[in-house]
Amino acid sequence: MLHTDRAYAKHPLLALTGDSAVRGAGIELRLYDLDPDAAAARAGQAGHHVLQPPTDKPHGLRETYLVDLDGYVWVPGRALPA
Repeated sequence: MLHTDRAYAKHPLLALTGDSAVRGAGIELRLYDLDPDAAAARAGQAGHHVLQPPTDKPHGLRETYLVDLDGYVWVPGRALPA
């Protein structure tokens, strides 16, 4: 389970997370069979950073890369039509 930092604002676990570096650095969370175009539009409206707009990839998926306010990268993707 993932929680935002705000969920642990007064929790002792937050003290174990280190030097306040970007929390999600290096983590890529993939969400298969989620429309990347709709996800990118919603993310942009919510103030999240669209790192890469929806793109057809050579490995057969259409994907977008979204960065949330805690620095985690979410990759909604859907298979391209055959």
